Amino acid sequence: MTNDFIDFVSIQLKKDKKPALYVQLYEALAAMIRNGRLSPGYLLPPVRKFAGFLDINTGTVVSSYKELEKNGYIFSRAGSGSYVAEIPQIIDCDSPEEIAAIEIDDPEIRSTEIDKSLINMASISLNPDIVSIEKFKQVMIEVLDRDQGYAFSYQESQGFLPLRESIALYLKTNGVNTSADTVQIISGAQQGIDIVARALLDYGDCVFTEAPTYPGAIAAFRSRGAKIIDIPLDEQGMDIDLLEEKLRCFRPKLVYLMPNIQNPTGISYSLERRNRLMGLARYYNFFILEDDYISELSYVNEALAPLKAIDRDDRVIYLKSFSKIFMPGLRLAFLTMPKQLAPRLLSVKHLADISTSGLTQRIFDIYLRRGIWQSHIDAIRQIYKMQFEFTATAVFRHLPAGVSVVMPRGGLSLWLKLPAKVSATAVTAAARDDGVLLTDGGPFFPRPAADSYLRLSFATISLQEIDAGLQIIGQAIARQIN
Repeated sequence: MTNDFIDFVSIQLKKDKKPALYVQLYEALAAMIRNGRLSPGYLLPPVRKFAGFLDINTGTVVSSYKELEKNGYIFSRAGSGSYVAEIPQIIDCDSPEEIAAIEIDDPEIRSTEIDKSLINMASISLNPDIVSIEKFKQVMIEVLDRDQGYAFSYQESQGFLPLRESIALYLKTNGVNTSADTVQIISGAQQGIDIVARALLDYGDCVFTEAPTYPGAIAAFRSRGAKIIDIPLDEQGMDIDLLEEKLRCFRPKLVYLMPNIQNPTGISYSLERRNRLMGLARYYNFFILEDDYISELSYVNEALAPLKAIDRDDRVIYLKSFSKIFMPGLRLAFLTMPKQLAPRLLSVKHLADISTSGLTQRIFDIYLRRGIWQSHIDAIRQIYKMQFEFTATAVFRHLPAGVSVVMPRGGLSLWLKLPAKVSATAVTAAARDDGVLLTDGGPFFPRPAADSYLRLSFATISLQEIDAGLQIIGQAIARQIN
């Protein structure tokens, strides 16, 4: 045995027993990282050599490393290897077999597992019943008749050129001037966040996020070994004074935010806050990843343009998902690339999955060119505006005094802050026992936060279920207060 593996002599894998070997290796390495035996920055052994030392297949080591990276224990650097990450708060599971339990919009991912008898006020996926499948079938058949087998061929890694051209035209209607050359097609917004993280962040770099924010972004940044500095939100957006104070202490490469109908709070940034933010980006020389989560579902007349529309220095990477408010399983999104970052982003995308589904891209090109997409948005906006207004009224009718509610400009959910000494975890559990599924706000914070927040969605349920669900939630909160 060489000194290369002296740190790993305690690892004993049992080949004839459960759990699987890669799970056993994952658990052993995770424990060594947690207890400090493998310190931040430690270079893990190369896959082939480690497999030889442990007398296991290389695939077993690869699977274990993947799960460690997914849970934020390690990060990979192309051509260099896998390193132990420096993480203030590790998102952990007992084993990789339980990773699905991590709350990253969990109800969307596991929607088929949800008991249909429950009132689902957790999922923010679009109600499948309101999507026009007939129109989709018509367009798909047209694409297949037109392109034949080419509809299933690989597209160039950057994406189907006609779709990129359609997106550039679509963005112009929102005040964003870009071209097909700077549009990158991706397989969902989560992949976009991961691509940007891999392209910009190295071990130990700082990234700023909102607090609360999207858990998938937290996981992506942690997987790169980045240090997350979270900035709380007020009614106009990020606390700009605190942001500037932190910028003086830390120099982030990236700030991740959602200026329009933020997830999970629903807050939209004021124009003054946006302008100051862009000024700070110029002065402190950082890039902004703008995640346009659901801006199409704005229920007010004065819709706010993307932050990208006032980007004069090419500092904003604009990320937008189409599938989120259509068919989430299609996994189609795009990002706009600042010219100086384009080569790196293109390279990372190619390594991620070569190309996004060609058939889906061709279908959405027709949706955009013919205005079918806009018709879809107009139709669902009317439906959800009624849902939103009903929910907003019912919240004040059924929830006890002391519950604070952020009233957003749009979206599919409300963000609640509970009275002092009322536990969101306990309310979530009690509501589930009584037939209502809720989302606890804890996983939306990069660091441990007060157990006081709930996200309440009306995306997939009827008005009657909204009313009944809020009555149950109100009773669960009242019992805690009393």
